[in-house]
Formats: sequence, structure tokens, C-alpha cells
Amino acid sequence: MHNQNRFRYLRFLVLSSLAFYLVFPQITHGAVAGSQDGGIGNTTHYSQFQSSFTGGKKINNIIYPLLSTPAIKKQGTQLTIKVDTHGKSPSGWKINLGSLEQTPVKNEYSLPVVSSKPSSSYWEKDGTVYDVTVNIPTNVPEELYDLKVAYTAGGSTVTDNQAHSVKVVKDLKKNFSFLDLTDIHVGSPRNENDPANATEAGFWDPDPNKRWLYLQKTIREVNLQKPDFVVLTGDLMFGQMNPKEYQYEYEEVYRMLKQLNVPVYIVPGNHDGYAQDATLTDGLKYWHNYFGPQYFSFDYGPYAHFVGLNTFDWDKVDRSGTGTVSVPTWGGQVRSEQLQWMKEDLANNAQTAQAGQLRGLLAHNNPIFRDRDKWPDTDPEVQQYWKEYDLQHDPQTPANLALGEKLGLKYDQLWHGEGAQQVIDLMKQYNMQVGLHGHTHVDNITKQDNILYATTTAVELTGKPWIGYRTFQMNNGSLDSSYIYESPDRSQPIYQNGNTTDGVMSFETEYSSPNDGTATTQTATVSNRLNRPITLHVPFYMKKGTYTTTAGSLQQIDMNDDKQGMDVQITIPANSSQKITVSS
Repeated sequence: MHNQNRFRYLRFLVLSSLAFYLVFPQITHGAVAGSQDGGIGNTTHYSQFQSSFTGGKKINNIIYPLLSTPAIKKQGTQLTIKVDTHGKSPSGWKINLGSLEQTPVKNEYSLPVVSSKPSSSYWEKDGTVYDVTVNIPTNVPEELYDLKVAYTAGGSTVTDNQAHSVKVVKDLKKNFSFLDLTDIHVGSPRNENDPANATEAGFWDPDPNKRWLYLQKTIREVNLQKPDFVVLTGDLMFGQMNPKEYQYEYEEVYRMLKQLNVPVYIVPGNHDGYAQDATLTDGLKYWHNYFGPQYFSFDYGPYAHFVGLNTFDWDKVDRSGTGTVSVPTWGGQVRSEQLQWMKEDLANNAQTAQAGQLRGLLAHNNPIFRDRDKWPDTDPEVQQYWKEYDLQHDPQTPANLALGEKLGLKYDQLWHGEGAQQVIDLMKQYNMQVGLHGHTHVDNITKQDNILYATTTAVELTGKPWIGYRTFQMNNGSLDSSYIYESPDRSQPIYQNGNTTDGVMSFETEYSSPNDGTATTQTATVSNRLNRPITLHVPFYMKKGTYTTTAGSLQQIDMNDDKQGMDVQITIPANSSQKITVSS
């Protein structure tokens, strides 16, 4: 940061803190967050539970594909990997796919290198980028893999690994499925607003198997459904209460997301990008180091094209708080750089898009819910805010930031700044059919101009009417109605009947013995407590052999010299249970 910018930033912190206390003299340090997203308070350091902590950046050399932007590729096709060599000339490329850490059946597959050439990256602009194109052999089993890269540069061997970044499939499906999760809020003290939820919250429990139990159960349900991919539409962290919070939360979120056995595409929310204090802690820098691009697009073969945006796209001054003082801005904004990129991306996709392609938007904030429309223009302070905002808004003045925060606590901040109409116009121009959103912690389905805007409740334990996620299924080029679990707009509950206190999952599998590849007979009891049938993929890890199942359809996944993995695909009727026995 240049000295002039540093002075401006520190001056802003002093002025904004003073303005805050002039506007909110009744608020003291340690107050608990209110009903709106911008509340203030204190939370506990992870270090108080864990004496030793090792964190660190997850993106070093591989910059595509990533855990947050994976590649889904067919057997027998090519994959182009982007590698940042940090100014060095590479040679001797070796590219492998390795089994996930949690998978009992371990294998590694070599991907033959076709070509390597200098390239560039729109988001890693300071790097020295190479495109390395490889073949995916037809014998690589259909599974999600860690990507491993090795090469020689500067007389030494460089190695890098990117977890959960490549999904190999036999076929890309026209009738594919995906899930939308949002607002998981690891580290949020709001998970314990109701003391009855303390066990499910597992708030910084020293035992990682009991930590964030609500999220662990969500991930188990996602893995059982085995969708073709998952989208996570922001607010992975809490990041609001103490200066060093992000270093624990980002590491913890990354660890949790590695429990997923399906590819996940991730965009940031406001809680992921706060700039908290005078030590220049910046959530978006952590995002860069752990998840990479703040905005991107991806294809699911010829059948879908999604654009993911960072809707917390503000100047650092606007994103800045001072630890125990709440951040002044938590609503949405998208500025010109992203808008131009989105326009170019959609124009490029339009040149090759096939008929029936699903086109969608991933964005934490829903562009149809704008503060300028929702805040009452009869309120004199609202009138004053927008008048001052129009005079200077990038960044805002300290006084207007404080006023905007006051009004946000009164009316909330949804899409607070620029870019909403431009995003909507691009969606209409390029015939996008769906937008997937979070932020409000409340379900909402709105159809406008032939676009489905789906806002989903939170996974955090504050979600209303319950905590949940949305399931989407394509059938013959159209989304079916599965994204509504109950009318008029409710998502699928994570807990039975939406009751978090009892801790009972909506569906789950219990095994008669450890499912670790050491048995030749295994029985699983699958319970479906939803009010509708659900098709699940129940994993079985057994000794290597030939097996049959008493129910469902048995599908081979992977094997090595000692063990093999299988799925039993089975549809469980509403409010019922079924036993599955797999034996040799």
C-alpha cells in the first residue's frame, strides 16, 4: 500500500470509528449481533481451543483447476491446466490424479502431457502462467480427484497439489443435477443464538469430529445424493469479530469442504471479504490464497454455462471495520471490471452454445432486491444517504458510511451499491434462465422476465423457515420443480422437519460395521425422513472381490490390489427406511 493510500485508510478508520459512536452511542463493545447481517460483537479465538495451529495458502503453482473451480471432464478427452511458475522456465512435466484423502481405496493415475505453452490468467495477473494440456485416459475411473503437478525449474523439482479439483466422468448428462448451498458461516457465534443448538453448532469444539456438526451433516447429505456438482453462493466465513479471525476460519472452511465427494463451485459473500482492522487484514486476500478467483465461469459440457460473480465488490475503505466495530457495508455491488468480464464471457459462450443449454448466475446477492428500491424514500435520513452517496460512492465518505450502516441496521443491506441493473440486463440479453443467491438467510423464489431468481435459506443455524439447501434437476432441457421442497418457496431441510434442536438428519446411512474396505459383507440402513422420495448413492468399501446387493443397483467405482469401492443407487420412499446388504 502506498503511503498516501495508507494514510487515507488509517484516517478513515479513525473518522469512521468516531462517526460510528456518534451515531450509535448506545452500542458497547461485546454486543451480540442483531437481526441484520451487519451486527457487531466479539467471538472467541480458535487458538484458545487449539494450542498449535498451522494454516497457509492453498494456491501456489496450480491456478486452474482448483477446489473452488474444478474441471469436470470425460474419460478420453483433454484437460488444460494452468500453472504459475513464478518467473521460471519449466520442463519435464508430470501430471497425476490421486484419490481423495477420505477414500479408503487409494490409486494414482498418470495423465500424458500433450503440450505446454506460455499463457495468461485474467485473475492471477502477476504470475508467469503456462497452459499444460493433458489426456485423460479411458481407464481412469469415474470419480473426484486431487490434481498433482511436478516439473523442473531453475535446476530443482517443483511440486504442487490441488485438492478435489478434477472430476472424471464416463458421460456428461443432459439430465444432470446440482445443489445450491449458501451462508454456511463457519465461525459464526450466531450458531449459538439458541442454546438448544449448542451441540449442532459445535462452536470451535476441540474435537474436529464435533465441530460445525450442522455443516458436517449437510455434507453427508450432499455426498449421499451425489449430484453432478454443487454451487456454494457465498458467506463461507463469519470474519467480523476479531482481527485474526480469518486465518482460522479460512483454514477450517477449506478442511470442511474437503469432506465433499463431489465438485463444488464457490463465489464469495460479504462475510468472506471484510477488511477488519488497522493491521490490514483483508478477507479478499485470504480468498485469493485459498480459493483463487473472485469471479469465473464454468461449463458442464455442452449442457450448462454458469457465471459466478463477487457481489461484495467494494473499495477496501467501504469493506473496512475496526474489529469490535461492525463493518459499515455488507450489501451487494458489482463494478465495471466484473461487468465487462461478464459481458465478454457471455458473448463468447453465445458463439458456441447449443440449443437447450442452461445458463445461470451464481451471486451471493440477488440483483432484483435493491436497497434503493426497498429503503423508504419518506425517511429523511434515507434521502440524505442517497444524495451523499451519489456525490461520492467509490469509496464512500466516512460520514455517509456511518449513516449507511445505521440505515442498514434499520432496514438491512441487500444489493446496496452499483451494477444490479447491468447484471439483470446482461442476464436478459443472453437468455440466462436462473440466478442462485443467498445473503438473506430466507427462502425466496421470484420469476421475472423469464428468469428464475432462487434465493436459498442459510446452512448456518439462523436460516428461516429452516436451514437447508436447494436441489435442482434438469429434465429434457428444463428445470423441474424439485427446487421447491414445500410451497411456496421452501428449500430442502437438512434436519427432520427443519428441527435443528433434535439433531436428526433428513436422511442418513448407518453401517453395521466400519465401512473401510476390510469386510466382505456389509449392511447399511438408509433412512429417509423427508416428505418425498429421494434417490441416494450409498457407498460401500469392501475387500476386492465380486459382490451382489439385496436392494438397489450396484455400481463399481474404483479398486486396487486389496480394496474396491462401490455405490448402491437406490430410491427410498418418503418417511421410510430400507436395509441394503452387499456381500460376496
